[in-house]
Amino acid sequence: MKNVDYHIIPYNEEYNESLVELEKGIIQGKRIQLEIIKDDFFSRAKAFNNTYSCIALTDSHKVIGSAIGAQTMIKVNGQQYEAGFGFDTKVHPEWRSKRIGRMLAKDLYKQFFGPQGLSRNFMTAKLSNAPVLKLVSHAVSNTWLYDFIYLTIPTNTRVKQTVLKGAGQQFSIQLSKREELCKDYYIQLDSGLAYFNTYKMYRLNIQRISWLYKQGISILKSMQPSKYAGLPGEHDTISFASLFNHTSENIRGINEVLENLESNGIKQLLVCCRKNDVIYQFLKNTAINQYSYYLVADFKLNKHDEVGIDVRCL
Repeated sequence: MKNVDYHIIPYNEEYNESLVELEKGIIQGKRIQLEIIKDDFFSRAKAFNNTYSCIALTDSHKVIGSAIGAQTMIKVNGQQYEAGFGFDTKVHPEWRSKRIGRMLAKDLYKQFFGPQGLSRNFMTAKLSNAPVLKLVSHAVSNTWLYDFIYLTIPTNTRVKQTVLKGAGQQFSIQLSKREELCKDYYIQLDSGLAYFNTYKMYRLNIQRISWLYKQGISILKSMQPSKYAGLPGEHDTISFASLFNHTSENIRGINEVLENLESNGIKQLLVCCRKNDVIYQFLKNTAINQYSYYLVADFKLNKHDEVGIDVRCL
């Protein structure tokens, strides 16, 4: 797979140190700049049972890009499907706009998704992440976007037990084939709620916060200290967990999850849902942050579909 002065190869352990260095140099965001921290290149991939990774190399063997694919499950309107999940696509800043991301994505399809018989494949991204969306649109003939919301709940707070309101639940998070996974990754509670220790896959380091956002954070902390006192600052590393198995029937038990996490020193819980569904309405006033994300799929999805993904894909 030759292209000008770089080529794509399957992962080779001799490049592991260079791959880690590549990821350290990738900063996400503008007003709040984040760096993903992993213990090693495969920290996130280790949570999956079946994965494939590829590397972009210059002709002088310099690592300039990488991508990972995993086999997972997706549920659409009650039907479970085997699916491919693409993640951790990275391209060296000096080598962008040279079709490298596109070639990495095509390699995932050719070497992994296709041979594994995975006809439904997806990734997640912010709509503002134009480079990622562009590479996917060029790698496959058609793409569909399905929106959802990340809510950040501080574990030192407790959710008021208000009346549940909303239009049902269209987006759900589960953990498929958990028998294949080390139990250190997740905690299952008697209420039916569960949480995944996402920090075991990756953490986030805040590299920089813009002056305007710093002022806003200071105001929030002074106005509502009980809610915002735990907001992380510049150079802090955030370790968090992700809620799964949450439904309108069991979401009232979330305070037990928060208590459990707080006692273990984890300060943030991520909860994914769709805007205006019952989960969102119940938790939105407790959340200290919310941001829109999209499931980017190579198969048809529409906004009315009920979709469920594996918590490891968050």
